[in-house]
Amino acid sequence: MHYQWIFPEAEAPPLSPFYVEKNVDPVIATIMTRRGISGPQDYQTYIHPSLDNLHDPFLMRDMDKAVDRLVKALENGENILVYGDYDVDGVTGVSILYQSLHRLGGKVHFFIPDRKNDGYGVTEKGISRALELNVSLILTVDCGITAQKQIAFANEQNVDVIVCDHHSPVGEPPAAYAILNPKQAGCSYPFEELAGCGVAFKYLQALARRLKMDDSFYMDTLDLVALGTAADIVDLKDENRILMYHGLKKINSHPREGISALIQISGLGRQTINVSLIVFILAPRLNAVGRISNAKKAVHLLTSSSPQQAKNIAQILNSENKKRRNIDEQTFHEAVELIMESEELQNAPVLVLDKNDWHLGVIGIVASRLLEKYNRPAILISNQNGLGKASARSTDKFNIFDALQNLQDMLISYGGHACAAGLTIETEKIDAFRKAINEYASRHMETKSALPELHIDAVINFPDLSGRLLHGLKDMEPFGPSNMRPVFQSSDVKVNGKVRVIGHNHLKFKLQQHGMVIDAIYFNGLKYREQLEQIDKSFNFVYVIEESNWQGQNTIQLRIKDFKEFDGRDS
Repeated sequence: MHYQWIFPEAEAPPLSPFYVEKNVDPVIATIMTRRGISGPQDYQTYIHPSLDNLHDPFLMRDMDKAVDRLVKALENGENILVYGDYDVDGVTGVSILYQSLHRLGGKVHFFIPDRKNDGYGVTEKGISRALELNVSLILTVDCGITAQKQIAFANEQNVDVIVCDHHSPVGEPPAAYAILNPKQAGCSYPFEELAGCGVAFKYLQALARRLKMDDSFYMDTLDLVALGTAADIVDLKDENRILMYHGLKKINSHPREGISALIQISGLGRQTINVSLIVFILAPRLNAVGRISNAKKAVHLLTSSSPQQAKNIAQILNSENKKRRNIDEQTFHEAVELIMESEELQNAPVLVLDKNDWHLGVIGIVASRLLEKYNRPAILISNQNGLGKASARSTDKFNIFDALQNLQDMLISYGGHACAAGLTIETEKIDAFRKAINEYASRHMETKSALPELHIDAVINFPDLSGRLLHGLKDMEPFGPSNMRPVFQSSDVKVNGKVRVIGHNHLKFKLQQHGMVIDAIYFNGLKYREQLEQIDKSFNFVYVIEESNWQGQNTIQLRIKDFKEFDGRDS
């Protein structure tokens, strides 16, 4: 109903004989082969991600220098400040370094800017806070790569700055004491897609090796790495897959007090935590305090050793998340109204919306929702005191970071990735910017259908859902960007029994095909209830297969992504 269905090539790729030897389900084997897992070594590395395959942290440019400076600070009893971003990636990265350096006896403090009062990234205000603490070394996490002026200011105050970041560099690199960023020029590190917390982890790994410490010292932070990596939506391949795989194992076997409290307050106590649950349930609660109040509460949660303290902070985060959702909903409706009232916006390839005093904590979320609703890049700008601060979200058809780089003369500042970015602009230039970015998009945006694409991995029938197939899906976890949960399509399927409404607008029902009946859930599918209740109709469904936990019992269910009426053909 919402998507253009893209089917795999009709001719399946040839399968390596080892798939037969390993008794891998042929549907799973075909999907894996299409994803480049075509040989025995690829297969073993993929289904058994090993910590032994983590890259040498000293391959990262400036790592030797960064470790030497940190060792010196620890030995001399210098005051160290860990300075992070206020999203989950930044908060987990700060927690990794702050707690670990504290365990080493370091005189360590942390600072996370207030979104409303301090703004994004490294600021002179934040550095001034460091000076108040008599800090001589600042370690940035998930920020700093574009802070040329601010780091120059720190240098003038005789404060050394080591940047740990993963964002794309803009312009000349800052004059930091050392820069740890696999994306920077001249860095030979073999994997560029680490999250900010991943870079912090590599720094800690290098420090532990320099100090000849047991690997358990830095491996203890893998749960935090998994939280930040999942929340930052980076590619789950290579080193990220290894870190996520083992981080999830730690979360599900012996989580730290803060994560355990967060899981309980989120109602996930009986669930096996996976990437999806982090992204959609846990991360929003960690993000909420950074959006509504101050993210330092999240650091206190993640570094707490007291079950009661962790429980209390988790309750605060849960409450802040409810407030965030209300503001989010109001802002979304206001944004949709602006689009409905403007013919220009309705026809624009890029949605650039601005309004006075939109809450800075939710404009990124709302931009994502607009992207999903309209299948177009969205930039939401909050105007305050002559300045517009914005969050941008885009599809893989349009590199929003490249667009901002091309229009940087119109901007005060910008930064981010291909699909997500932020910017600051003078309000008087917004109209010109709106026109300019849409002109740029008309030349550079890939031609696409008005409907977003939904890529299907395999066409199957319900009897194909064997134990072997389900076991193969387990082997493919963790799922995420570059290794998404496989999407299946089945034709001539009937709804069996009643369609129930759960929550506010979700549907739960049973599906039947070839004598098999399987549970299904359709999030945000309420508007299709009457259509699905037509007992004389059959449908084609596109779905993913998930585990569901109900009253302690694990069963499989199909999470519906799209459907259409069956017209007598297979698809």
